[in-house]
Amino acid sequence: MGKIISFVNHKGGVGKTTSAVNIGAGLSRLGKKILLVDLDPQANMTDHLSLSPEEEKNIYGAMKGQYPLPVLQVRDGLYVTPSTLDLAGAEIELSSKIGREIILRKLLASVTAEYDYILIDCPPSLGLLTVNGLTASELAVITAEPGKFSILGMKRLIEVFGTVQELLNKSLKDYRILITKYDTRQSLPKQFSEFINETYKDKVYQTVIRMNVALSDAQMQGKSVFETDAKSRGAEDYLSVCKEILNDCF
Repeated sequence: MGKIISFVNHKGGVGKTTSAVNIGAGLSRLGKKILLVDLDPQANMTDHLSLSPEEEKNIYGAMKGQYPLPVLQVRDGLYVTPSTLDLAGAEIELSSKIGREIILRKLLASVTAEYDYILIDCPPSLGLLTVNGLTASELAVITAEPGKFSILGMKRLIEVFGTVQELLNKSLKDYRILITKYDTRQSLPKQFSEFINETYKDKVYQTVIRMNVALSDAQMQGKSVFETDAKSRGAEDYLSVCKEILNDCF
């Protein structure tokens, strides 16, 4: 049975999608079969993988009950369920539906056994779509870039995690914090990392994702960093996180 992980943060631009894509690609390189689920109406994951946001079948149609969960093969060992801008209306359209918080969990139930890991890229909000992602998951990964607002927002994210865990998903076992956009030339990232590790201790991945132009280049090319520059610091960092995930007992 595959393990399901949601990548969450209430704000954009913190490396959430980049992390989901490259961790998925890294795990596939380590011999695991991976399904990436783009649950963000911005469809950044879909675009990152050079897929059209307007695929005939996508997560939006599946959540509306029009067809089963669509899965496209990106390359050997790596699959994706694409998103679309139409998903932006899902929170309103599904708000009155009974069981609206578990729609994604029911969709994934039919395919979970086919994969080693399912990684869900949640939107940069704490609304119904993110709740669906958490309700379907066993682990939440919070991506956090060094800065004051990341620290302030962390408490709220963990509160939402606790609420979902208590009321909707007893199988949501834990959360982890992944520090991204770590600039080794500045002192703030080091202070931020020390604070996060002191505050959240074993909840924090020991690997930090350093600032690296190779990650931006890979995104522009619609590929993972392992395909564009496998020897870069970005590839090195994400492969290190993948190994932490494989050793994580959640």
